[in-house]
Parts: sequence; structure tokens; C-alpha cells
Amino acid sequence: MIMQRKKSIEWPIADEGLISALKGVIDNNRWSLSGYWTGQDSYNAKFEKEFAKKNKVSYCVTVSSGSTALICALEALGIGEGDQVIVPALSWVATATAVLQVNAEPVLVDVCEQNYCIDPEKIESAITDRTKAIIAVHLCGAMAQMDRIMEIANKYNLKVIEDNAQTHFSMWKDKYAGTIADIGTFSFQQGKILTCGEGGAVVTDDYELYKKIQQLRCDGRAYVEETAKKYGFMEIEALGEIHGTNYNLSEFQAAILLHNMEKIDEQNELRQKNVEYLVEKLSEIDGIKIVKPYENNSYRTYYGYIIPFDKSKFNNMNAKEVIERLSRKLNIGSFYIHPLYPAIHKSPLFCPWTNKRYLKDVAKTEEFWRNQSHPVAESANENVIFLLHSLLLSGTAFIDELIEELIKIQG
Repeated sequence: MIMQRKKSIEWPIADEGLISALKGVIDNNRWSLSGYWTGQDSYNAKFEKEFAKKNKVSYCVTVSSGSTALICALEALGIGEGDQVIVPALSWVATATAVLQVNAEPVLVDVCEQNYCIDPEKIESAITDRTKAIIAVHLCGAMAQMDRIMEIANKYNLKVIEDNAQTHFSMWKDKYAGTIADIGTFSFQQGKILTCGEGGAVVTDDYELYKKIQQLRCDGRAYVEETAKKYGFMEIEALGEIHGTNYNLSEFQAAILLHNMEKIDEQNELRQKNVEYLVEKLSEIDGIKIVKPYENNSYRTYYGYIIPFDKSKFNNMNAKEVIERLSRKLNIGSFYIHPLYPAIHKSPLFCPWTNKRYLKDVAKTEEFWRNQSHPVAESANENVIFLLHSLLLSGTAFIDELIEELIKIQG
């Protein structure tokens, strides 16, 4: 049976403005970052300036994905063979895989029950003389405890990367997510609240890191000075200060991002409004836990909304079983509603021992990873429901249907 989609929750949104943006790239006759200068900045450069300005950070570099953003961040910080990087045990696998890609060793740390971000009180016990950095993942719009993480990093002279793939424009006190640590990384994959299908970005306030990240994404090349731009010549030049590769974003993708930036504030405000209504209704259901951000997480955006629940209040059904019923009754597929990720060390997608490109010292063995214990991260896949953010754009009627079905499941 083919599931009929509900137009009101489809994501991403393609409108006439997006079509016009793509036509602008075609008419400009420059489709890539390495194309020639046409008398105006590339769409990549335009987006980088706008994204940096909105996040109140000095520099932004677009890349091909959130995964390559993490790789560039790690390499720019000089992390590689023999080094260890602390990562949360609950995240998309790319957080740990990126560490492996630079032949460093990911060290998993359990997450906290408050918001399923890395537990800062478990970080210090994981630090060794080989630890070089911490990756703080902000999950589903909720930010990790950045004050404590930065305090620990300063104590042990560690670098910090914010994996901000799911938390565009959330704030910690008066700073945007991704701008607190040494480097912040972003994803613009199809499901993200700011999307171009596939893409990513790296932000920093450090000019030397900015120069390195540019070269890492563009085969050792970086932007020329404004005064050096000439029609018919590339606006990037070979520097070769650090060995890079091709992680470039196309001009079409950058144009889509620029267009979608125009709508992001309005969409975020609508999600906020509908989350308030959703929380009000969920609070009335026995066995549902409301996830609360840290006090200093002063503004929250929503890649998704997560609903932890007590299985004993739902006929001992796990998240997969509850979601199968919700999906069928609400007529929505797994792109929009699914269990929270498996813990990294339990995920079938995390199997570094199968790939010969990784050093054996970091790939380890299947037993090494699978036998680790991170109980909070492990429990999330069993008892947390994830709702994609576009469901929060569909109005209160969908929320009412969801609440009704959750109550029915309880019997």
C-alpha cells in the first residue's frame, strides 16, 4: 500500500522563490565555487557572509555536508593519529565516524536524562593524556551544558567543537549555538530546518582556523582578496598551506540556502508556538516526560521534538511499536516520526572494524564497541519518540490527532 502524504507536513518546501533562486544561478553562468568570477560574489560567498552575520560569528565556510564539516573542524585543529576525541554516546553516527576519518579515536561518554546531550559530569573520567578535544552535540534543538563543557576544556587544555547539525540558531545566554566553542559545525541535509538537500558549514572567530578550513574544503585553495578579483578569473587561489580535498558546495545549493534563510525566523516562531501547545497537551498524559532545556539555553529551535515515555504506561510497548501505530493512524512515514537514534556503539551503522582505511588502533573490534555500557544513551532508542520539525509547522489539528492516538494506545 502506498502511503498518501499530507501536504501540510511535507519538507522541504519548494516555492516560486526557490525556483527563481535556482534560475539566478543558471543565468549567472557560474555553477561552482571554482567557477570564474562574474562581477559579483559567488552564492557560496554570499551565504557565508549572511550566515556568519546572523550567527554573530566572524567567519563561515560552506562544505558538502555536516559530516565533512566535522572532518574539516578536526583537521583544522590538528587532530589525527594517536589522539582521542570525546563524543556523546547518543548522536548520529557521523559524530564518531568523523573522528575515525582523521584516524583519531572517538571516546564515547553517556548522555544526561535531562535532554539527552552529553553528560558533563561524566566527561572528566574519560579524559586521558591522549585526549585532544570534546565534540558537544546539541541534540534536536536542545543545547549541551556549554558552561561546564568549556570549563572542563579550559582545565585540561582541550579544544571544543560544537556539532550543531540539529540546532540552527538556538542560543546559550546571548551566544548562538555553534559560536561558543573553538569551532561550530552545521548540516543542511534535507531534514534540517535550514536545508539545501545536502550541505554543511563551519564557523569560527579564529582567522587562522578560517584559512585552514577554506583550504581543507577546496583542495588547498582559499578566497583571493577583494581587490584581486577579476572577471573571468577564479575568486579562489592556491595556497597549499594544508593538504585539502573537494568538499565544495555547489552554487545551486548555496542559492537555495540563501533563499531559505529568508523564511527561517518566521518558521522558527511558528514551531515555538506549536511546541507550547504540544507541551501543554503532552503534560496531561500520564507517563510522558517533558524534556526541559538547561536554564542558559535561552532560545531553542526545533530540528525535532522528542517525547520520552514510560513503557509501563503504554502497555509495555517500545518506541518502535508505538510509532508503528502512530504512523499508521496518522498517515505519516518514518521520515517524519521515528525512534531516537540507537546509541552509537549499538548502531548497525557504526562498524569501523569493517573498513580498512581506519587504523586498527582506532577501529578496534566489534566486541570493543558493542560491549560498552552507556545506559541512558542505550535506553533512548526504546523509549523516546522523535517528531520532525515540519510536523510543528502543520498547526494544532495534527497535534490534537497525535494526542488522541497516544491516549488510545494507553487504553
